[in-house]
Amino acid sequence: MGPPVAGLAARTRAELRRTAVRVWTDNLADHAAALTYYAVLALLPALVIAVSLVGLLGGATRDRLITELTSYAPPQSAQVLRDALGGLVSEQPSMWALVISGVLSALWSACSYLAVFRRALHAMHGVPDRRPPLRAAHTLLIHAALLLVLLVVAAAVLVVSGPSARWVARTTGGMGPEAIAFLRYPVLLAAVTLLVLVLFRTGPDRSRGTRRGLPGGVLAALLWLAASVLFTLYTELDTYGRLYGSLAGIVVFLVWLWIANLALLTGAQFNAERAR
Repeated sequence: MGPPVAGLAARTRAELRRTAVRVWTDNLADHAAALTYYAVLALLPALVIAVSLVGLLGGATRDRLITELTSYAPPQSAQVLRDALGGLVSEQPSMWALVISGVLSALWSACSYLAVFRRALHAMHGVPDRRPPLRAAHTLLIHAALLLVLLVVAAAVLVVSGPSARWVARTTGGMGPEAIAFLRYPVLLAAVTLLVLVLFRTGPDRSRGTRRGLPGGVLAALLWLAASVLFTLYTELDTYGRLYGSLAGIVVFLVWLWIANLALLTGAQFNAERAR
């Protein structure tokens, strides 16, 4: 290992140590709890929008999307999400009324989420937010709309992954499903990193840009994926089921979202430490 590489490794280790200390001393877990509240209000309407639009292709396609979307959540909360999404979509007499109400609700909640995230980013970098409220609201609305578009695009990718796997299986002699399953997590890592970079752009100038935001974005995505796997293994012990009974699925979903938001804030804090 040459001197430049050794110096970079030592600097990165120091930045990671400072990040861990800041996560504890700056009470980022409290910020993650506030973000979780708005994430719940924004995520469910956004998922309803995606499921409703995909439902235009047929009920079977809609059901497959619900299964794919909820497969990333811990098993105890996946069934709760499937029941909620399926019930909301099937009970509405007008699909477009559901989509319009979902868009309005998701945009409002997403803007509130981004406002909290924006304040956290400014606090991490020690920069006061002097942007006029109207200009800040305009920026938050654009980023909220972009996040919703990315979610719908991700849903479309999930829809076509099934037929793509079957086509690959026919052309490669049965390796399609295995190949899709193998590529699923790298694609998910890339998608999560892209979403994180969009979130980071709501912060001060020093936190923007792909080059500045990418290290923390990758760290946040890796932390979220690793923590999700470990949390899923923990939930299989049925600890939440014994404590919360029929509410276990909802509690698991909320804790999982809190873990995801804490990972996002940790990645943002890492970028702030790198910028010092």
